[in-house]
Amino acid sequence: MTNELLDNAISINRLLWVMDDESFDRLFQVSKAHIKLVKEHGNKDTTFERRQAIMDEVESLRLERDSITQGYEINSNGVDSH
Repeated sequence: MTNELLDNAISINRLLWVMDDESFDRLFQVSKAHIKLVKEHGNKDTTFERRQAIMDEVESLRLERDSITQGYEINSNGVDSH
């Protein structure tokens, strides 16, 4: 599990170097929105209904993140295929 997390972190670091500014900015905004929603979800005062809505919003953000990063897949040599 730890090796998989490390491999993913390395891939994301490489990705950030080859990504254009517009894509990077949008990915950053998606990440910030995701973190904000996770914090809200963990709040003890958040209603069950809102937590369900947050899970839907997070899934939407994940799909957007994947859409952004798919255009920048990196092969094993570190060369982007964008």
